[in-house]
Amino acid sequence: MTIKNVNKKKQEPQNEIVCDCTGTTKEKILSLIEQNADLDRISSATGACTGCGSCDVVIENLIIEHGKVT
Repeated sequence: MTIKNVNKKKQEPQNEIVCDCTGTTKEKILSLIEQNADLDRISSATGACTGCGSCDVVIENLIIEHGKVT
């Protein structure tokens, strides 16, 4: 008997959950980065980085990769 796992659907990159504690998506974080948000503002707006802390580095890297150069 073969069991199919229908829940293993690959998420679109923008819908990827970055913070498991709050369910914050990559799309939400990138949207805030577009508004020149820093880590503190992203944390305040989403609750990310306030739980277990495992998303801190991921969000910092997104800011570096997608942040606007002034």
